[in-house]
Amino acid sequence: MTRMAQTGLSVVAEGMTVALPDGGGSAGRRTLLDDVNFRIEPGQFVCVLGPSGAGKTTLVRAILGDRPISAGSLLVGGHDVFRDADTLRGSIGYVPQRDINPEALPVERALHYASEVRLPAQATLAERQAAIGRVVADVGLGPVRHAPIGTLSGGEMKRASLAAEMLAAPGLLVLDEATSSLDPATEARIMTLLSGRARAGTTVIAVTHHLDNVDQAGKLLILGHGEVVWFGSRVEALGHFGVNRLADVYVAIEDSPRGFWSARWRERVVEDRLAAKAGVAAGTSAAAPAEKPASLAAVSIPGFVRQFVTFFRRDLETDVRDRVGLGMGMLLPLALAVVVLAGFSATKFRNPLMLTRLLDPGEKDVLADVWGEVSEAIVTDSVSEQDASIPGQIRVFLDSQPKLLAHLREPSTARLVRDALTDTVAVAPVREIVDPGGTFKMLSLMSICMVILGFVTGFREIVKERPMLDLERRHGLRFAAYVVAKVAALAVVLALQVAIFETTVELGFMIRETLGGEGPAEIYRRGPLVSGICNWLAAVACASIGLLVSACVRSTDKGVLAVPLLITPQILLGATILPIKGGVLKVIAMLFSPLYWAHRGCRSEGDGVPTFWQNLGDYDPALWIPLAALAAQIAVATLATIRVLRWQERAHRGRNRPAR
Repeated sequence: MTRMAQTGLSVVAEGMTVALPDGGGSAGRRTLLDDVNFRIEPGQFVCVLGPSGAGKTTLVRAILGDRPISAGSLLVGGHDVFRDADTLRGSIGYVPQRDINPEALPVERALHYASEVRLPAQATLAERQAAIGRVVADVGLGPVRHAPIGTLSGGEMKRASLAAEMLAAPGLLVLDEATSSLDPATEARIMTLLSGRARAGTTVIAVTHHLDNVDQAGKLLILGHGEVVWFGSRVEALGHFGVNRLADVYVAIEDSPRGFWSARWRERVVEDRLAAKAGVAAGTSAAAPAEKPASLAAVSIPGFVRQFVTFFRRDLETDVRDRVGLGMGMLLPLALAVVVLAGFSATKFRNPLMLTRLLDPGEKDVLADVWGEVSEAIVTDSVSEQDASIPGQIRVFLDSQPKLLAHLREPSTARLVRDALTDTVAVAPVREIVDPGGTFKMLSLMSICMVILGFVTGFREIVKERPMLDLERRHGLRFAAYVVAKVAALAVVLALQVAIFETTVELGFMIRETLGGEGPAEIYRRGPLVSGICNWLAAVACASIGLLVSACVRSTDKGVLAVPLLITPQILLGATILPIKGGVLKVIAMLFSPLYWAHRGCRSEGDGVPTFWQNLGDYDPALWIPLAALAAQIAVATLATIRVLRWQERAHRGRNRPAR
């Protein structure tokens, strides 16, 4: 059974200090939170306030287990947020400032996929649907239940984010400036909603800059310079700081030296404790019993297969429902196909090309004798018509052919003869073949287009979902399932795009041949189906590399800058422009260039292709080799992406949570 309606969880900080290295290369440390003490009771609604840089976000990250503390302790429900992270999984809900649901999906569908990640593995479909219905009613999204999230108002989007976090009925709900971008009326509704959740038993902690509706909270936790300067009611806070408005509290904190208001607060705490002890002595109150760790039901995380299916289906449904993105995704390969057809509209794919060989000894003797006579004939300015010598007769003929005479006098002619006689240049005709140049160029451009398509498709996939990825990771998302599902979804999308591209190009050339034109020479290609498969695998490999880049950057803009840096080496290593015939360059191309393998898989050099068109050098033409190599590159890029995400988590969360 799923865990429903947890009781609220307490949050207790005792002497909590958070410090980081100052970044100056020395042993110095920068203190973000200093000796923080507070106790939030189960079911309380607390607003965290303070000027910029006061430590509010650091406090939130510490509560979530993202920022290890340097000293003291921090307990949620009596459990250490760092040592007992797995125990608390699903018990802490978090709503960041940025909304985290896929905007193309309707509210109900987005919550459906969220429930498959956030609820226990043994939860049935009926239980997940019941949880969805409960949170939709709780946040008041019934009228827009079937509307795409991207069409909702700002407040409705925020409530959808709240609904996703409330699916698992967390005992603690944390919001980090989640209402900062909302208008006052919408912000008031959200605060009323949070107050209602607290009355229902959920502990709510909300960091906010809006001060108009903080009276909805039972208590205010005010930070200044990384220290607690107040924890209590709003009315008492005004009296403590000697101001009439909460906004003036910020001014008082900033205008006073560090430690002034925190010292005043500690003095007040001591006074309250002394008064409490006096009350106990007089029999007016009893000491509170020591808190026991809250009993939390173990949450079973869905396995790899279930998570893979969930993320795969969500990605595909998101793509299908994103009509603008889907239209652009289908038009792009069509536009690339038109570019290819237009670029080769005047190409003669069947031009004859003469294959040549080196001269044999007898032919060299004849050429040497003939060239000697010709050289003698062209060396003088003129010759008498009565000259009966062979050079004289040749000259008489050449005088009637001035263009031929001028050509024979060119230094390049003498050099060609010399190279032929020294076996440097093959000039003896062997047989005539179809020129492979046009076909090879066309195949190269097609592969380049698909490689570019792959990079463009993959580079933004993870970075655009970072907030959602981080949130779902808290609920047990497995990096392996997420990344493999991404690659599989991209493979499906790219299969459709490559099919559109290849079909359009082939139809274009078929129409051209029907109208009497020329199409690519079949002898130099493996066929449309093989070309489509190789280009598709190359596109998926490049999309996988794009995913790796997307995992390494923190903004889409940085990913955009990386795309040209990825495409340029591919073109240089793909044996499409520069020949890659051996040596270290070929090893690098085979290891890192999907374009190289796509080019090798699509191209068939046929019998007798001239050496100047043999860009790949000596190689095994077996088709399974490029297919296996591309599959290996996809696997390696996928594993590298998973490793990067895990490494980032370890570096970011330190000792808090193991990376799966």
